[in-house]
Amino acid sequence: MKSIIETLEDSESLGTFLDLIRIAGMEPMLRERGPFTVFVPTDEAFSRVPKDRMDEIRQDADKLLLIVSYHVVPGQLTSEDLRSIAAVRSTLGTDLVIRSSDRGITVNSVPIVEADAFCTNGICHAIASALVPPTLEIVAP
Repeated sequence: MKSIIETLEDSESLGTFLDLIRIAGMEPMLRERGPFTVFVPTDEAFSRVPKDRMDEIRQDADKLLLIVSYHVVPGQLTSEDLRSIAAVRSTLGTDLVIRSSDRGITVNSVPIVEADAFCTNGICHAIASALVPPTLEIVAP
């Protein structure tokens, strides 16, 4: 089993979020500490964000730290755990709304597309879109 960072490094579809983690300075935390649950937007999800918007996000370390922190939750929560939870608190300190149905699990209405990638220091769930922290919703395009 590998750390969260090593798991993302080995994935062929989660590299964009790994880059954002590194730019935000969160790599040491997600490599060495934990456990954490990470909701990881796929590369496909980021491909729908305009390039100039992604460039802007990459260049704003403070905003990027907020965005990445919003995708990380203390503790290890499997998909089975998430099915019985209504909300979880991110490391940003704001809640993520969890919904479960026979069609799957959503986080703030974003579907989990691949669940339960177990890591030495937590677990990753791939999601279909990036989550926007409430503090940034008013400035998001």
